[in-house]
Amino acid sequence: MQTRNARRITGIDVARAVALVGMFFSHLTFPNGIAVEVLYGFPSALFAFVAGVSMSLMASKGATPAHFIVRGVLLIALHPLLALAPTSIYIVLGTLGLCMVALAWAPKWDSRWLLALMAPLAILSAAQVIPAMYSPAMWAVLMLAGMLFHRHVMGNRARLAASAAVGLVAMAADIATRWYVPLHWFFDADGHTGGLFDVVGSTLASIGISALCCLIAQPWQRVLPRMGAMPLTLYCLHVVTEPFIGIWPTLVGAALLAMAWLQFFPRGPLEEAMRRTVAICAREINNRLSKETKHEHEAIDGPDAGRNAAGWDGGAGGVRDGERHLRG
Repeated sequence: MQTRNARRITGIDVARAVALVGMFFSHLTFPNGIAVEVLYGFPSALFAFVAGVSMSLMASKGATPAHFIVRGVLLIALHPLLALAPTSIYIVLGTLGLCMVALAWAPKWDSRWLLALMAPLAILSAAQVIPAMYSPAMWAVLMLAGMLFHRHVMGNRARLAASAAVGLVAMAADIATRWYVPLHWFFDADGHTGGLFDVVGSTLASIGISALCCLIAQPWQRVLPRMGAMPLTLYCLHVVTEPFIGIWPTLVGAALLAMAWLQFFPRGPLEEAMRRTVAICAREINNRLSKETKHEHEAIDGPDAGRNAAGWDGGAGGVRDGERHLRG
């Protein structure tokens, strides 16, 4: 069943690890048959979906748009650095960071607005207005779906079970469509196309896989939850080592590294560096915004008007809460 400890939600860590392992196999093996379809597109979609879940979780703990903007910018900056490695992998960090910046305010929007935004984004992806291996519009849909999953599905066993059943059936239907139904490019179901059926199928599959992970995750499990707790470190190491080592050394090495490192440290090395940088930069941004807003209100209404003017869950207290979550 879904479990929660003081710092992590085990089921979501497991889902993130499943996405990582899927990408390992996709990049380092030459599958055939149904394995091709399972590994092509679904792992990266799940990675984006879980990023949306994480954004919603962070916002619920007090993270502000500044936290997400800084995090997104850092991911965008890390993308070209990873691209210097002699790898054949299409790196996901740029698209992930871009969507995180664009959706920085979304975790506090009403669910109806998130749902309404998903439809035009899906159409935009299908129309290939921004052609890319990882369609930003499609990934935005996946991240918004992750936010809704956190709000309305997680923590409810009946909804998790229903989501797992519906999502996995939809994934099977998407795979069958890829094999047997020729479609116009706008409706394409193939992975990484961003076609309408790809967007819908990948989103439902991500919901199903994440719900199943939340149902089966247990507090005593160690390997997958720990791999999912340091995804940035493991992903970057995978990109750098992809030309030199195969699937089994990558998989075993990632598992052993995650288990050993998190035995002594609360988070992975890149995760810790990201957390510290985001906390410092976001605090500075929010403090500046708070002071500017306060001065504007004082100039208009008097010296007491700007006391609670930060505008995000109680001003400075909300910022501190967000940083506290980043430490967790």
